[in-house]
Amino acid sequence: MRVAPRSRHPLLLPAAVVAVGAALVILITPAAAPNNSDPSSYATGRSGTWALYHLEASLGAVPTRVTGSGFGGALQPADTLVEAAPTVSFTKAQVVDLLRFVRLGGTLLYAVGSAAVDAPILAALGLTASGAYPAGRWREAFPLAGHAPLLVEMGPAVGLRYSGATALPLLGPVSAPVAVVEQLGRGRAVVLGSEAPISNAGLRQSQNGLFAVLASGTRPGRQVVFDEIHHGYSLGDGAAALLLGTPLGLAAILVAVVVMLFLASRGRRLGRALPPPELVSVRTTEEQLDALAHLYARTSDRRAVAGRYLAELKASAGPELGRTPGGRGTLLASELNRLLGDLEAASRLAVEPKRLTELARRADSLEHRLAGAAPAPISPEVIER
Repeated sequence: MRVAPRSRHPLLLPAAVVAVGAALVILITPAAAPNNSDPSSYATGRSGTWALYHLEASLGAVPTRVTGSGFGGALQPADTLVEAAPTVSFTKAQVVDLLRFVRLGGTLLYAVGSAAVDAPILAALGLTASGAYPAGRWREAFPLAGHAPLLVEMGPAVGLRYSGATALPLLGPVSAPVAVVEQLGRGRAVVLGSEAPISNAGLRQSQNGLFAVLASGTRPGRQVVFDEIHHGYSLGDGAAALLLGTPLGLAAILVAVVVMLFLASRGRRLGRALPPPELVSVRTTEEQLDALAHLYARTSDRRAVAGRYLAELKASAGPELGRTPGGRGTLLASELNRLLGDLEAASRLAVEPKRLTELARRADSLEHRLAGAAPAPISPEVIER
């Protein structure tokens, strides 16, 4: 029977279970206080655009996120670019890439956020920020589609002045609207004075959801890119940004680390080697019966018994036994020679039990007498018979 060895680390498994459980709680429990100031498509707070990202997918569009570097390259396959209140400034090369994207037929949906970040983009589009408006609802002056004008909840918004003839006021006063649509080359730019209409909280207000879909030009198969580079997600790719830049991703990493540590501790010995477990061989009932049957069978073999007495007697006599001619040792040697001959004959040919008993008694008596006899040499030929 094999005895299982005791664990070297009895608290390892409970600790791993607790750690994994805690990580899973983080995964399945919504954050108590979501970040309401993050406008990215990763954020589920009020200002985030996570809901718009998934709304695009539900309508058949193909939304993707661009992070890390390579802003211009990410725009090449895109049909729509969503810039939701960017917080990281654009380089001159990135402004050029953005304008080229629109002129070649792309759609830009831009919601202002920070004056310092927005200024280069607004200037490139012939727009300037002018004044501010309190939260309110605004009806479309020039509907984006052939339907009744939509009522849009903007929240606190920035006024936008335009100088180009291709720009039209979309929402608000004509002199400084809170939303502008501008034709630029083969594409168009829809600039909003607030991110509220496309935010998680804003999509549920008035007709903001329909307005956001029309502004982004959503349709099945359309490639809609959410720019996360200018929200600070510069981690190389979307998967890395999601893992390292969000609580959900960090919780997933924690689970993976705990599982790997647990597997490593179970698969590789740490510390001194444990002694091998003791093995106890237990005979089966069949083996026990076979052994007993063999033992009983040997008791009926009288030749084996005679051979055993012959070997013991030779061992008692030794290779040489001193004897003095004419003395008591000579008689013992003569008797020993006769008994050895009789036992050797009995070990080759079966004898009657009575005869075997007699030889056994003679051998036992002679062994006791040899123990006290004076040493006398006996020829080796007698001992080897």
